Amino acid sequence: MKIKKHQSPSIKKFKFQRYQEIGSPDAETDRLLIDAFIEKDALVALLNMSNQRSILIGRTGSGKSAILKYIEYGEDLVHRIEPEAMSLRFLSNSNMLDYFRKIDVNLTFFYKILWKHVFVIELLALHFSSDSQKKNNWITALKDKISTKKNNEKRERAINYFEKYSKDFWLNTEKRIKEIENVVHSCFETEVGASIVSLRGNLNEKDSNQESVITEIKYKAEHVISEALANDIHEIINILKEDIFTDTQQKHFIIIDDLDKEWIPSTIRYELIGSMIEVIKEFQEFQGVKIIISLRDNLFQLVFAGAKHRGGQREKFKPLYVNLAWNKDELKCFLEKRLSLISDDILDIKTAFEKISRDGKSGFDYMLERTFYRPRDIISYVNHAIENANNKAHFTSDIIKKAEISYSEDRLQAIEDEWGENYGEINTLIKFLIGKVNGFRLHNIKEDEFYHIFGIDSPEKLFKGLLSDLVSKWNAQTLEFQEFLKEIIHLLYQIGILGIKKSPQYPIMYSYEDISSISITDINSDCRIYIHPAFFSALKVNVKAMEIDRYGYSGGC
Repeated sequence: MKIKKHQSPSIKKFKFQRYQEIGSPDAETDRLLIDAFIEKDALVALLNMSNQRSILIGRTGSGKSAILKYIEYGEDLVHRIEPEAMSLRFLSNSNMLDYFRKIDVNLTFFYKILWKHVFVIELLALHFSSDSQKKNNWITALKDKISTKKNNEKRERAINYFEKYSKDFWLNTEKRIKEIENVVHSCFETEVGASIVSLRGNLNEKDSNQESVITEIKYKAEHVISEALANDIHEIINILKEDIFTDTQQKHFIIIDDLDKEWIPSTIRYELIGSMIEVIKEFQEFQGVKIIISLRDNLFQLVFAGAKHRGGQREKFKPLYVNLAWNKDELKCFLEKRLSLISDDILDIKTAFEKISRDGKSGFDYMLERTFYRPRDIISYVNHAIENANNKAHFTSDIIKKAEISYSEDRLQAIEDEWGENYGEINTLIKFLIGKVNGFRLHNIKEDEFYHIFGIDSPEKLFKGLLSDLVSKWNAQTLEFQEFLKEIIHLLYQIGILGIKKSPQYPIMYSYEDISSISITDINSDCRIYIHPAFFSALKVNVKAMEIDRYGYSGGC
């Protein structure tokens, strides 16, 4: 059998097996993660104790969890907090907190106290864990560390706080948090002279003075939270900052991932995450301490959306953010490593992919154009290609295009999962794009097309947030169709399904690109709208009649 020119004899020694993979799309189950890890500037910033960066933000599949796992692997003093394991669902069932929410008490300070308590416990556990004798007698070790300091009433009270719980201080975080809630509950009922149950019972009674009464109760509730909890925890943190965590060379890491999971009802989750970010900023004063969390981009937007976050604004925390993004060279290196690992150093990108078009475009470039420049997309596409490789030694054009069918369906499902929490039924939203000619203009979309999709009586049952509001306004005829359409196009641009070409002088711009900046005003009669190549197959896009663009397609409507 003849060997093709682009193949070397060594390639004949390796063949793709049907159920072989270059890795798992999920970092948690990716066995190649450590060996194939690509170090990025984000990791360097997170490991640098002098650098504030500690909140890792990126879209799903961009490698946030992989970086946290790599930190766990490479550093000695690391503790992972699992949100689901904290069992904080009782916060949503608390009579006291439920009543406070009903009268619009600002609970940000209460949630901040909870996080401070959690972080204090975990940092102490980390600090003393390296010495088993000190771990067993940590309260004695703590006293010894601060014995040279001048004692005062606040410091004594803080030490008493530690001694009170010295036997099981870090055994049950939920129990400790529940006790904090009980303290507030007791102090509040003493302050107002009534029980939470009786106050809740009177909340719906018609009373001309009710508004002034509620205002007074809100004031007392916020005052009690502050007075009952602030002083002790403030002094405890001072002790840790001044006497314990003073060495930048001894690194302590607390990492938190999976905040997008349903570890607590969403309305409370956004407030808890927002409060946590504020606390992380406060803990920046500790030497040798980093509290690192990962936030999916869509969740980050929800946390800081409108009035949901009642603490500081997102700009205030900008020095803490690490935005995770990849370029072509990094993704090429990422794939090279994985191909090498699964083939015993036989394969690289050049030998694994043949050219796919007359202009010399490689299969890798074709594949990359159908991604959001994320590692998960690359892994997913290549794994689909391996399934279709039929024991071949490299990916032919037919294999790559056949794999695109299942890959495209997967990416569409993934984007629905990613943004469903923000907007609801994304699969319903995009129905008007099925079979569209790419490079369409606003005038190509007729209002009649939208009636069977959005003309429903209760849009809130299908849609959420901004999308629900837009559909309701359009149905109520308080929003003109053209303005409604621009909002929909811009929303789909933001989540990555659509790209915008503002004019012939501009390239097609997608939201995940650094150069991209599209506003509602850019979406006008002059612009062209493109469906991202990742969804060509799943949405049955007509790509035969498009204008010349950076993807090499020609035509237009």
